[in-house]
Amino acid sequence: MKKTVTGIMMTVVLLAMTLLSLTACNLKAGGKSDASGDSATQTAEEILTEEPLVTEAEDDGKYHIGILTYRNHGAAEETVKGFKEEMISLLGSDKVEFEEIDAEGDTQKCADIATGFANSGYQLIFACGTEAVQNAGAAVKETPIIGGCVSDYLLSGVVSSLDAPGGNITGVSSMGPIDEQMNLVEQITPWPVSVAIITSGIETGSRFEMDVATQVLDEKEIPWKSYNAATEEDLRSRMKEAAEEYPCIYLPTDNFIASHMDIVRDVVLETGVLVVTGDYQMCADGGLCCCSIDYYEHGRKAAGMAYAVLEQDEEISRLSIQEETETQLFYNPAVAERIGWYSYGNMAPLTVSEEDYPALDQEDGDTQTEESWEQ
Repeated sequence: MKKTVTGIMMTVVLLAMTLLSLTACNLKAGGKSDASGDSATQTAEEILTEEPLVTEAEDDGKYHIGILTYRNHGAAEETVKGFKEEMISLLGSDKVEFEEIDAEGDTQKCADIATGFANSGYQLIFACGTEAVQNAGAAVKETPIIGGCVSDYLLSGVVSSLDAPGGNITGVSSMGPIDEQMNLVEQITPWPVSVAIITSGIETGSRFEMDVATQVLDEKEIPWKSYNAATEEDLRSRMKEAAEEYPCIYLPTDNFIASHMDIVRDVVLETGVLVVTGDYQMCADGGLCCCSIDYYEHGRKAAGMAYAVLEQDEEISRLSIQEETETQLFYNPAVAERIGWYSYGNMAPLTVSEEDYPALDQEDGDTQTEESWEQ
């Protein structure tokens, strides 16, 4: 390990010296620095001061766990929180250290971070998001990888079997109850029922969830139309277009859309379109209602698998993929009030940010507070 790090540092220094030498030659030849010379000098300085993606794990008797998130959003945050708190509960706060890095939706960065964890002495990687698991698995073949926020491990190509994964990857499926979500679409939408489905179109998990949803809708003979939105501009445009054509929009769990729910919220409040989401964090950030798994518990379950690998010597290649079975109906009370919609049955109100949903003026001059939304 130390030799590898030293070798990398020597390479960096030699490269920087070469660039500086070229700059010096340019100054001698021309008597002054031109644009290319300035660029070379700046590049050398950047190389010398660039910090590594991953911090080297210390040999301190602790378990060092790398946490890789493909794209930061509410469900991922809840999953990571559950994972970390359960690991601390199982191992003790003095026995585990976490290094948490967000790849910001960059697949190559996912691979680089995972490689950094493996080469820096981390005993396990917790990869959150389908793309995080896929790219970590492609780059790292020995360090155990526990996955979370992955709809389907087989379809994602990261395991050979759900019962016996066969490699260095296992985890917990975040596949939600899509049949119940489609029942929700049918129940809340005025007749005649029809629905638009919006995904980024680039994520394996959300495409799979859309395929399952459309099969259920076809069985129910409910008309539907799918839209792809891989950029912020596309998402705003597709949301507005769908809101004009359909009374209800379904948003499967999708990392890109989940991280841009402010756009969804703007269109919902502007048009009053009904939005059913794949998870409760997306719902709290701009949807109307959902039937969702508990992502905090999702992270805790993943932590239990990590503990089994680290402390109980479970062979990860034989540790079967687990599934979430507990679900709950939720609704966003701020959106519901804004569009004049009333919850029913055993739907639980979500806690929402007052900053995201400015209070509405009431007839008596009072305003609706966040506390009253939660009641």
